[in-house]
Amino acid sequence: MMHRHNARLALLLGTFAASGAGLPTPAMAADNDGWTFNGGPYVWGAGIRGHVGHSSTGTQFIKSDFSDIARTVDMSVMLMGEARRGPYSVLADLMYIDTDTRNRLPAGARASKLELESKTASGFLGGGYTVLGDENRRLDVAGGVRVWYSSTTLTLHGGSVSGESGSDKATWADAMAGLRGHYALNERFWLSSWGMAGAGQSREDWDLAALAGWEFYPGFSAVAGYRAMGVNYRNDGFVYDIVQKGPLLGISGRF
Repeated sequence: MMHRHNARLALLLGTFAASGAGLPTPAMAADNDGWTFNGGPYVWGAGIRGHVGHSSTGTQFIKSDFSDIARTVDMSVMLMGEARRGPYSVLADLMYIDTDTRNRLPAGARASKLELESKTASGFLGGGYTVLGDENRRLDVAGGVRVWYSSTTLTLHGGSVSGESGSDKATWADAMAGLRGHYALNERFWLSSWGMAGAGQSREDWDLAALAGWEFYPGFSAVAGYRAMGVNYRNDGFVYDIVQKGPLLGISGRF
């Protein structure tokens, strides 16, 4: 059910991008077109919700909403970039997430609180091709591979097992595919969105985002938006079944 829901969201996002593109003719690369680069760093205030677990501690539900970010220091730093030549693009997305979250456990549990310390890194590398539009209004199909690394420590507090702790880590990779849209409102303001989904060593892996940019200086834009990501990886007692979502802010440069 969750996988079908995510697929529908990606399709709706792609449909929105296509309608915004106005369906002009596909962009074609001229022989003398050179490569251009666009990208930069972003800060993501991501809340987190889902299940994590180890063979030693079992699987537990955790959550940290956006309102808890200042207290739990749930923050993600990202670096996204795109190299483009005509209708072709090379895409890269690097992310590091460091969280320390505490949740109350339900009555009757062996402990009163669960603490999760998690360090997660992911990297996406892929490519895209413009199927509709031009440099200002376009819809791209995209695909690639996302690699994940997660190291988590679960510690129980209170109750008969207070202080019980377990640590584990895992690395996995998933194939991803989807749609990306870009729409220039005018020379200074633009909108961008993407929806991608896939699987591989995880059961499901998806990524949705909508961004707005303002070119405050030639070649440089301030960017704000919202991003949601989810991954469900389970192997040999290690569980990382997490949805992260929240606003993001960043700077994008064009070279």
